[in-house]
Amino acid sequence: MKKRLKSDSALKIFSVIIAICLWFYVVQVQSPDINRKIKGVPVVFTQKNVLEEKNLVLLNDNEYTIDIEIRGSRKYVMDVNSKNLTVLADVSNIEATGRHIVFTNIVLPYANLEVVNKNPSMLPVDVDHLVTVEKPVKAIIEGTPKDSYIVGDITTNPESVVIRGPQTIVAGIDSLAVTVDVNNKSGDIAGVEPLKILGTNNKEIKSQLLTFSTAEIEVRTELLKTKTVHLKPSFDPTMTEIVNQYILDENSIKEIKIAGIQATVDSLTSIQTNPISLSDIEDGEVTVTLDLPQGVRSLDGESFTLRFSKKPPATTQNSSE
Repeated sequence: MKKRLKSDSALKIFSVIIAICLWFYVVQVQSPDINRKIKGVPVVFTQKNVLEEKNLVLLNDNEYTIDIEIRGSRKYVMDVNSKNLTVLADVSNIEATGRHIVFTNIVLPYANLEVVNKNPSMLPVDVDHLVTVEKPVKAIIEGTPKDSYIVGDITTNPESVVIRGPQTIVAGIDSLAVTVDVNNKSGDIAGVEPLKILGTNNKEIKSQLLTFSTAEIEVRTELLKTKTVHLKPSFDPTMTEIVNQYILDENSIKEIKIAGIQATVDSLTSIQTNPISLSDIEDGEVTVTLDLPQGVRSLDGESFTLRFSKKPPATTQNSSE
């Protein structure tokens, strides 16, 4: 009995081995034809350079995938995937803006395969005018400098950038900008910042269809020290005796706020006006401009009105014996 059971077990094992060998022979050697569907194969649009020569551009060329059903030897069909399948769509025949229909062509990795079906078989594409414009770059300040400091001049290199892309997208660009962080800073700032494309309400626009002459901008931001100093009237040297007869009206401006390089500003206690003439002072009211040191600016304006009044005559008291 035991011998018979052992014989049956051996026969079963042998049968399984034979079945596996037959399956392997059928699948790998005979390799019967099968159908298989590959989903989500991306479409590659070709001849876009021909469109650009016509000043045209596709608006939605990155959006399309199609499903492909292929047939062929199992050995080869099972080796096909969305990475070694290529779907081409030729757009060179498009001549105008608007919506157009283009056909697809499938490139298979093996010659003994065939395409049974593709879905969709035709693709709608939108075409726009390709335009080029140049726009200036502006700086957007973020944060607040240290106390007694303000933002001075900001320079960008380059000062403007050339944009190329679909007309409908380019038309929505309000400005090009870089951001500069000055928060709690007290010295000049230099660096390279990424270019931002802003639409209405300063909303950032991001599109792969736009190209730029440069995507990075060199930015130098000047931070200036501020200080309040005395305003000192200056007169023609020949007017010394006459000037002594006048005094600055108590309601005239006597102090101004200046800004500049820290070392220069720290050394100043007053700012002189440019020389005042005799005719001006005799009128009692004169508009003056400032004699500012190099690198210093007035934060209160470029000119001021000063009022002068004559000193009261000196009085002497005589006493008699």
